[in-house]
Amino acid sequence: MNCPYCQGPMEAGYLSSRSPVFWSEEVSGLPVPTRRGDVPLGGALGLAVRPRAYLCRSCKTVITPYGSRVSKQV
Repeated sequence: MNCPYCQGPMEAGYLSSRSPVFWSEEVSGLPVPTRRGDVPLGGALGLAVRPRAYLCRSCKTVITPYGSRVSKQV
């Protein structure tokens, strides 16, 4: 996969965190999704999952598709 920003190569891997990884419009200060519209990136809450991610070292970009099909349960 090539980076959509700089066209450099991207490395496949996983995001790691002690808390659920999620996207939110605002910082809540809590380690779990609490706002309407928050999107868990690694699957259902409570599971130890690692979202699939692609890293571009050239422009320091990480791309993460989300959903249960792209995560690894550990």
